[in-house]
Amino acid sequence: MLNCKLGSWPMRYLGVPISDSRIGISGFGGLKQKMAKRPDPWRGKHLSSGGKLVLTISCLSSLPIFMMGFYLLPKSVHKWMDSLRGKFFWQGAKEEFKYHMASWDSVSRPKDKGGLGVINLRLHNDALLMKHLHKFYNHADIPWIQLIWFKYYQDKVPHASREVGSFWWKDVMRLNNLYRSCSRCIVGDGSTVCFWEDRWTDNILSTDFPRIASFSKSEHVSVQQVMQTQDMEDMFHLPLSVQALEELNDLQTVIQEVTYDANQDDKWQPLWGINFSARKYYEHIYGTLEAHPIFQQIHKSRCTPRVKFFVWLVLVDRLNTKTMLSRRHICA
Repeated sequence: MLNCKLGSWPMRYLGVPISDSRIGISGFGGLKQKMAKRPDPWRGKHLSSGGKLVLTISCLSSLPIFMMGFYLLPKSVHKWMDSLRGKFFWQGAKEEFKYHMASWDSVSRPKDKGGLGVINLRLHNDALLMKHLHKFYNHADIPWIQLIWFKYYQDKVPHASREVGSFWWKDVMRLNNLYRSCSRCIVGDGSTVCFWEDRWTDNILSTDFPRIASFSKSEHVSVQQVMQTQDMEDMFHLPLSVQALEELNDLQTVIQEVTYDANQDDKWQPLWGINFSARKYYEHIYGTLEAHPIFQQIHKSRCTPRVKFFVWLVLVDRLNTKTMLSRRHICA
């Protein structure tokens, strides 16, 4: 009567698959097809390694970013994308097998950390979705955030509750451990913070006070519940050991130094500043990785990309010298 075509799930909207249930690997077939077709016009026999590196970074690595801002892509999809990028970068137009001269992990490190600056798509996927978590924990004035707080987490700490909501929200919430590991909370009413497991003082309390924490009746008790408790001893299984009692006294001193305001919302901030960004998270993950300063000097030099790539292979000991070929059992 309405002359409408009967559709099926998943449907596509603005290039993104939408479904009422979890999207399987086949739902991301459009993304895989788009990425697989993109290298075809570039498969020139005279494309240098530097040129392939530029195309890998600027195009192949950027194609899935829009999709990764919506969904936590399956591991198999990430593996396929890494395989496609690696095959194009190392093999190019040639159909015969060619050795990958360095591991993809070393290639996908930042340039100043000894890599070639190719984006690690798995890390980037996590970082893009954690931006939603940052808005959520800070009660951003966005309708979907207010709806989730009202429907699922009234008087509850989100990461101390069971999984609820749609498959999309469950995937996002599974990243809360990563988000909390690189964030700290400025306590307001304490309703979104776990007393023992979250960083709301200088350090995580379960790490600084392990003995008294082991006597706690609940490891997921919120800061709000503790602050509103009349007698702290009600939180623990009695009797306490001598060591635990000493830690309890020190713990009370730490709590007294914290400013608590029951009329303010908690404020979550990343360890590197106020705002959460995918780029800053990426830098944070690789921040502890050490590399010789010469790697940064190479990429800042005015040499052509092809020369930079050759020097990089020399520095990481992946050039096809006789010794390297012998390791791969190619020559005696």
